[in-house]
Amino acid sequence: IKNLFDPSGKKISYYQVNATFFSALGEDPRKLIMARAIQLFMPGTPQIWYLDLFAGKNDQAAIEKHGPGGHKEINRTNLSLEKVESALHLDVVQKQLEMIKLRNTSKAFNGKVLFEESGNEEIRIHWTHEDERIILLANLNTLNVVIRRVSPEENFQKTF
Repeated sequence: IKNLFDPSGKKISYYQVNATFFSALGEDPRKLIMARAIQLFMPGTPQIWYLDLFAGKNDQAAIEKHGPGGHKEINRTNLSLEKVESALHLDVVQKQLEMIKLRNTSKAFNGKVLFEESGNEEIRIHWTHEDERIILLANLNTLNVVIRRVSPEENFQKTF
């Protein structure tokens, strides 16, 4: 954690909170899928930390091992090939990979984005480019995530 200070030298906030994305979401796979879907439908280039892709958890032992200042080690776990191969079988990992593939292959993401007015419970994001459209419907209460894709090559609706 790095402190930020105002011009008078008074501490005003923290620059960084150390945690894995999964642990920050209460280690709930449904919340990770929801958060990842929203992230992938935002404009710009999404950045995904590899440990978070594999649903990595906070590493309390690493903090203790490194002593004072070791708090930064909480989300710096090195994954062995065995752990990666094991995690690849997890549903939460497979769903993220499927959404990432959609983000990387759908030309709709090269077009225009529309954030549909949808109330407090839902997020609806539409991307359209030429003859392709991809839509995210995310219910913040039920944690249901639905992605619809409409294109000449493929039409589908998938619940994550």
